[in-house]
Amino acid sequence: MHGLIFTTWEKYLGERFGGGLLSAYREAIGESPSATPLVSRLYDDGVLLEGVATASRLSGHSPEQLLREYGRYFIMNSLTGHLCKYILSGVSSAYDLLLTMRDVHSRLRKTAGGLTPPLFNYEFAPHERSVVLIYDSPRQLCPVLLGAIEGAAERYGEEVTIYEHSCMKRGDPVCRIEATFARGTRSAEQLSEQARANAFEQQAHQNALRELGKRILTVLPPEEAQALTLREIRQALQARYRLSPPYLRPAVLLQVLRHLQFAGYVASSEQPEVDLMTRRYWRVSTYWEP
Repeated sequence: MHGLIFTTWEKYLGERFGGGLLSAYREAIGESPSATPLVSRLYDDGVLLEGVATASRLSGHSPEQLLREYGRYFIMNSLTGHLCKYILSGVSSAYDLLLTMRDVHSRLRKTAGGLTPPLFNYEFAPHERSVVLIYDSPRQLCPVLLGAIEGAAERYGEEVTIYEHSCMKRGDPVCRIEATFARGTRSAEQLSEQARANAFEQQAHQNALRELGKRILTVLPPEEAQALTLREIRQALQARYRLSPPYLRPAVLLQVLRHLQFAGYVASSEQPEVDLMTRRYWRVSTYWEP
């Protein structure tokens, strides 16, 4: 399971219940201050399941409630928003985000050994802006998916109606979850002139970084044996696109590469965290439409 899940899970516990419960939780699971979760690591599924049981005992809330709240938090929190910016900047509605999530999970399975995010299929419902998600993971973490659907609606200022046709926790072979989205009441007219200006500026910046990401994907090779270092990526971009200096800064390139990794488009060699200049990157060998 991806380290981002564990990192945001503990962030959720701290913000939802306070530092006292988070400290008790870490002590109960035997986590030392120097061993807090890292977004760059992979963790065993069982660690999270044990953590959910511990958090349930300490908080007095059921595992299902905690997981559903966490699913909503995962979509809305700032860390996910930052690391998954390449994904989020490419969609404009909760409906589109759900369809994109399935493709992201499929790509992530090809970027790191042992990473197995849940795959879910979907069917288009007869109603406009409706989709039926089909989830059959042996983890049976369907409450997280329910919360993620609610979080997606909240992120894009929409309303959602959820109907569970079937659920593995009730003994059904798969979970079939129908989500119908409607436009919310939030609109651009409700924003102040300054807020609209700030939103426009932020969107322009995100679009520029997304365009840079597309160009990086065109210069990366599809094979690990031909992978490029950060310096080689910079040289290839400069030769092909004549980019302005601000977009060739190592910090900017590293930020966009990291976003592409979280979107499942790019893989990198296993190098120490401090050895950023010698780490090698390549494009995931799968169909992609950045």
